[in-house]
Amino acid sequence: MNSDKHLIVNGKPFILLGGEIQYFRLPQSAWRDRLNKAVDGGLNTVSSYMPWYWHEPQEGQVDLDGRTMPERNLRLFLDMTAESGLKLIARPGPFVNSELRCGGFPEWLFRDHPETMSRRSDGQIATGRPVPAEGEPLYRSYVRWWYKRIVPLIAEYDIHRGGPVVLLQPDNELSAAWSYGMLNSLYDPTVLGQTWPNWLQKKYNQDIAAVNERYAAGYKSFSEIEAPRSYPSSPGGRNRGLDWMEFKRWFFADWGAQLADWAREDGIRVPIVFNEPVAGYYGHGDHAGFGRELKERGQTGFTACHTYSDRIMDLDGIANPAIGMELVKSSPWGGPAMSLEINAAWYIARLCRSQINWEVLMRLGLGRGLSGFVIYPYAAGNSPYEDTIDGPYYWENSSLDVEGKLNWSRHSQKRFYQFAQGWEKELIAAQPAAGITVAYTPGQRQLDFLGMPAQLEDAARQDRAVPGGETFDAEPVLDRGESASGHDWLDGYEGVSKQTVPARAGVWSKTKEATILLSRLNRSWDMLELVNPNRRPGEGSLIVPCTGSLEREAVDYLLEHLDNGGSCVFYPTIPVTDLQGETDTRLADRLGVKLQEQIRPAGSRIMDYGTRVVGFGQEDKCGVNGWIWVHDYPAGSQALATYQDRPVISRLPADRGQVIVAGIDMSFTSAAGLKLWAEVLDSIMDGNSDLIVEGNWLHGLLLRRGAETSFLTLMNVTGQYGASRISVPRRNGLRVSFDIELQPHEARCLVMDTVLESGIRLVYCSSEMVPADGERNRFYLHGRAGTPGEIALDKHAKVVIDGKTVSTSECQGLHLVTYRHREEPLLLAFSEGAKEEKGFFEAYTV
Repeated sequence: MNSDKHLIVNGKPFILLGGEIQYFRLPQSAWRDRLNKAVDGGLNTVSSYMPWYWHEPQEGQVDLDGRTMPERNLRLFLDMTAESGLKLIARPGPFVNSELRCGGFPEWLFRDHPETMSRRSDGQIATGRPVPAEGEPLYRSYVRWWYKRIVPLIAEYDIHRGGPVVLLQPDNELSAAWSYGMLNSLYDPTVLGQTWPNWLQKKYNQDIAAVNERYAAGYKSFSEIEAPRSYPSSPGGRNRGLDWMEFKRWFFADWGAQLADWAREDGIRVPIVFNEPVAGYYGHGDHAGFGRELKERGQTGFTACHTYSDRIMDLDGIANPAIGMELVKSSPWGGPAMSLEINAAWYIARLCRSQINWEVLMRLGLGRGLSGFVIYPYAAGNSPYEDTIDGPYYWENSSLDVEGKLNWSRHSQKRFYQFAQGWEKELIAAQPAAGITVAYTPGQRQLDFLGMPAQLEDAARQDRAVPGGETFDAEPVLDRGESASGHDWLDGYEGVSKQTVPARAGVWSKTKEATILLSRLNRSWDMLELVNPNRRPGEGSLIVPCTGSLEREAVDYLLEHLDNGGSCVFYPTIPVTDLQGETDTRLADRLGVKLQEQIRPAGSRIMDYGTRVVGFGQEDKCGVNGWIWVHDYPAGSQALATYQDRPVISRLPADRGQVIVAGIDMSFTSAAGLKLWAEVLDSIMDGNSDLIVEGNWLHGLLLRRGAETSFLTLMNVTGQYGASRISVPRRNGLRVSFDIELQPHEARCLVMDTVLESGIRLVYCSSEMVPADGERNRFYLHGRAGTPGEIALDKHAKVVIDGKTVSTSECQGLHLVTYRHREEPLLLAFSEGAKEEKGFFEAYTV
């Protein structure tokens, strides 16, 4: 079962340390070898897709016991998994992806029954990978057939019946096989004739007049309302498009609930997990909306994320996986936060990133409170070209290659898993110390896609000349205006063309930029979905990206949040309309703030080059690369930044609530930008970050377990060399400081304020400590060879490193031990008779 924050396995809290081993891509003779190597690599769980096409190659002929091919003997694989002592995540689809040519569906399904394929808005079957018609009775009947064959077998191995299965994952990345665009799926008879009009009827409480007003139409019944067949060109069409997109969000949650119901009917008792549901258009998935829907239906389960490193894990590179982790944690469904697919490589060798990403990638998850990791895949495999979209070798850079030889990355993964397993009890009880919450809504991505209602109407559309003299209206597309690397900052080449980005574009990218800024400032942050929240209003400080439109439910939450004593930072403006463009000035009226002007970025006129410059503090200045939104603020507001002597960031009077309205994007391009936003955030918070990093600006994340053990994750994602000074608050209210030196892309998880079995309190250790035994008196100390390490204890103790007693010194009431790391880990002990142990590093072949 699952608790609110972690799995319970055999009555005990459980951190899931897994890897994907796909039996169908391996010869049966290799199964036991890969499972044994998984155990040796520190795994306690494996996962595997169970592809429909593999077990039913011909319609009606299901093979789960190897009658037609040994590699189809799923029962044997389940038996071997149980014998190895590993737990199992079962992933029977029907859609599994896995880079299979039909996504795991049998080819006969679509070839012999084309009506099981979904239609596009033009009425044609979508080209490319088949998109299933998930709302059609025929397709659902075939899926039900498959579940009645595969799920009862999985249920036999349910952990409640003594088997290894701890989780079941239906449909992978549930969203009609990644077709969650506006026009490329669900234009199918049952959906258009029944499901869509029924949904509209419920949404509008059977009030057709309300629909006509919203769509500027004259429908006589809900059955007449067609789904949009093209991108909207009018306000009414836009509103219908928003409804269609919202319907599709609901549709996939409804389909997921149906799959879960069938799994329960067929005997599954373990939690159901959905891996990035409604992925594709929704990026990392619609965890909050999907989770709320299934929670209200009484389903037991949770959602999970992916954490791939699609680039080098620098400050920008950690943004996407960090956001994915926080989106999972924002689900009101609750449950443990897990990454069911994590990797620093990719199935296309050309796109594989460096293996140095592993240290940061996995510790980023630990620092953000994940309690489950599945390396995808753990073992490479082999699939014929006719089965895959890229083959025959699948994921050659896996921990175990096609022949089962160990990859270099396996050592890094094993060390991480041993650390997590060694501190499992404390990690399960620890919680991230988030001080700031970045708010988001479903509309952020819908508005990027469909365009936003204008605030200043004509004023916002003036002065659109580009260097060539043309005028333009930038087409609103998904993520338009997202910042890029190098000189392509904010969709512009050194300020020349970034004026092509409309003021209202790129709301989701503004959210991402805010998280990058907060990470650079080492301000701990999490995320909250305002329409489907998982916490009560009034808790903490909210960062609210908004370009003038928010859902009414979001405004309801924000008003209550302020009423209950919470604080807000709005940027670059405040909401004055809902998503449909209808006036909603409740927040504006309360705050007394009104938008007056939008000043476009530099670059649209001759000699208008570079950045706009805002002033702040005493005499500090900062360049701004985006639009500036100039507001009238109420009397008594405190100007925190100005542009041409006009306030652009202000803290409002106390009677309006703890609110800052900033007319610029929450991002940075320079140290001056960091200083500006540090001062802005300090003015609304306590001004004292939990974690202070001086020197080369490591990125840090703090996990706390009440008054006891804390875990400090430190990552060098800025690429600087040299030592950093770290200052962390202790349980007694005091702070402790120490130096640490991490190379670029190096990361460690440090243990702090914990009582060891010997009764000694470890205040901190600058090495990553892996318990060498269950008694917690001996530890392997990991760090970069040649760099210094330091241990602080609350009282004098006999300390032995590699069998030699080392001296301690006293400083400010702490007893310190210093040493130097070497290529192999040091062995630390606090008692007589400690001896150096061999064999920690297994032999591996590159």
